Amino acid sequence: MSESRPGARSDIRSHITTVPRPVRILFVVLLLSLAVFTLSTVLRSHEGRIVLLDNWLFDALTLGAAALVAARGIYVRAERSAWLLIGAGMASAGIGDVLFAVLVPDGHSPSIADPAYLAFYPLVYAGLVVLLRVRRPGLPAAIWLDGCTAGLTLAAVVAAIAFGPISASIGGSQTAFLVGLAYPAGDLLLLVLAVGSLTAVGWRSDPRWALLVTGLALYALADIHYLLRAGDGTFTEGYLPDAGWPAAFVLIAAASWMKPVARTDRSLPRLAILIPPLVCTVTAAGLLVLDHTLPIPLLAVLLSAFTIVAVAGRLVMSFNQISALADSHQQARTDELTTLANRRAVTTALSTYSFAHVLQSGPTPMAGPGLLLMDLDRFKEINDSLGHHVGDRLLVQVADRLSRSVRSGELLARLGGDEFAVVLPAGADTGTAHALAERLIDALRAPFDLEEITVHVAASIGIALCPEHCDRPDELLQRADVAMYRAKSTQSSIVVYDAEQDAHILDRARTIEELRTAITAGQLTCHYQPKVDTNDGTVCSVEALVRWKHPTRGLLLPEEFLVHAEQAGLMRPLTTIVLELALRQARRWRDAGSPIGVAVNLSITNLMDVALVTDIDRLLTTYDVPAASLTLEITENVLMTDSVRARHVVESLQDLGVGLSIDDYGTGCSSLAHLQDLAVNELKLDKVFVTRLPSERSIAIVRSTAALAHSLGALLVAEGVENAETLEALRQYGCDITQGYHHSPPLPAEELTLWMSRRETQFGSQLTSIG
Repeated sequence: MSESRPGARSDIRSHITTVPRPVRILFVVLLLSLAVFTLSTVLRSHEGRIVLLDNWLFDALTLGAAALVAARGIYVRAERSAWLLIGAGMASAGIGDVLFAVLVPDGHSPSIADPAYLAFYPLVYAGLVVLLRVRRPGLPAAIWLDGCTAGLTLAAVVAAIAFGPISASIGGSQTAFLVGLAYPAGDLLLLVLAVGSLTAVGWRSDPRWALLVTGLALYALADIHYLLRAGDGTFTEGYLPDAGWPAAFVLIAAASWMKPVARTDRSLPRLAILIPPLVCTVTAAGLLVLDHTLPIPLLAVLLSAFTIVAVAGRLVMSFNQISALADSHQQARTDELTTLANRRAVTTALSTYSFAHVLQSGPTPMAGPGLLLMDLDRFKEINDSLGHHVGDRLLVQVADRLSRSVRSGELLARLGGDEFAVVLPAGADTGTAHALAERLIDALRAPFDLEEITVHVAASIGIALCPEHCDRPDELLQRADVAMYRAKSTQSSIVVYDAEQDAHILDRARTIEELRTAITAGQLTCHYQPKVDTNDGTVCSVEALVRWKHPTRGLLLPEEFLVHAEQAGLMRPLTTIVLELALRQARRWRDAGSPIGVAVNLSITNLMDVALVTDIDRLLTTYDVPAASLTLEITENVLMTDSVRARHVVESLQDLGVGLSIDDYGTGCSSLAHLQDLAVNELKLDKVFVTRLPSERSIAIVRSTAALAHSLGALLVAEGVENAETLEALRQYGCDITQGYHHSPPLPAEELTLWMSRRETQFGSQLTSIG
């Protein structure tokens, strides 16, 4: 009969859903019959065999139970082979009972019934093995060994008690001896397999196994009782132990029709795991000791020895598992890249302190641990631009330096990415934490050699202590995180937690998420500030300045969100939008007859982005704007951060033909060494020098900077021009281009277009003198 083809009989089920009515009726009949038979063994006068009860009712019970098990195999597809084999073994034993009752009236052995009786064992063994493989595929070797140990122990006990008398009572020919010995051997093996199976599967995970194994064990014990009584000539039919056989078969039949439960892997309590091997070891050792004082059958001694060997094997396996568990425990708390402790180790350490904190009693707060949380600055740019392999090497070197800076009792860990943490022992104060933070900062001051490039890395550290900043040690991570982000946003390197910082962190998180939406929802725009030629007063170019049209907070200036964009890794998409807006507008002005250039600011993140050159080249081609009409403004501090990387990116940009302007010139570290190597188009003097005109020092700076720019073939641009006097002074001292509110504030493109039109109409040829 096909098991899966379309159109197969509808009464063939994949799994048991409901027990068919005929099966339920037959099962009730079996239970009533078993009750009648059992009651009869108690009430009768034991004057001999009653054929109706001891033959026909007994045989009907065994064959009826076998029929139920066989029907289970036929009716339900799941586990079919297993139950058919078990049902066949039960039927064979039932047939043996019939043959024994009809054809062996004198009860001699061996007889024609013995082959049917003995066939029960291999058929049931095979069915149990198949059922085990279906129910628990891939069962670990340790579980099999546990089951084997339990089975061997029980078999050793039974053999010690019963095997001697049974084997001694077997007489007659060699055939009779072998047949007689096959029954106790089969029963002992059945006990081993039954108990071992129950141990392996666990009765809690599938109650069917409890019924099945109980039935098989009851059958074996009933058999052993019969062999003992038959051996000493005291066996008489009709006693209560005779009910063991049909009761065993009814239990097996009940197990076959029980609905299987979903298999679950439940871990036992540690004591429950230790008890079985302990009991087995003590029992087997006790039998071996008794062998020196009492006559114990050789089979029991051998089974006890095998039990000890099995327990020893289980111990070796357990030690291996414990060793592997210890290794995995260590690995689970170790960062794979740096071999430092990881986030789990930190949370475990803090949880341990928290548990002790809970147990502490008394009015005085318990001194808790401290936590330093450190985040590397600029790591994302390095990792994204130079590749993850370079970033990984940097993290390994950072971990090595930090490891040399921490002391005994301080747990250094990498939490993930570029975040590191140090757990300070209980009792640490602010001074101790701050001193450690300074050591960590100092450890990072020297440049890192990453083969392809040498980079400088700084860090921001947040400090939190318990109980100063939180009630429980497991709250330290959140507190230190707040302090760390405060350190990053204020560029303070080291910040100790302050409760007022929490509100700032929430605002920061909210702003970052809203900025992500703004980038994709078209909320970013550009305002443009004109840059005016001091020679003739014409607008030679404009600077594109990003603005955020926030849906609830109105128009936001760059200082209100760019720092968040840097920290959240949003500078690349933001800069791409600004470049696209600026070049699109430059195209519109060109189409309208005003071929003015545009300038766009770049951050350090942009300068480290290898895709920047490709993006700019694509946008210039898309909007058909000459490369010379685009000027990129970078601060001199950007060049100082990583001169090799900056020069590579700048050279690639200049190969495109775009202009380069050094913004805020004079406010950072000296850029003279870099100006020797970079062909810049503009030096943009910071407004701090412009607003101090006409002080003598500011005049000297403007004149010298103009001379330097002209000697390099570059123009000098001054920003922050607020009045006509400053404009005139700048013109006299050699400044080429000016920018500031004296000319115009940053305006939307439409308003700036009207401003330029009005300026042209109003002043015309007088632009040169008016500016």
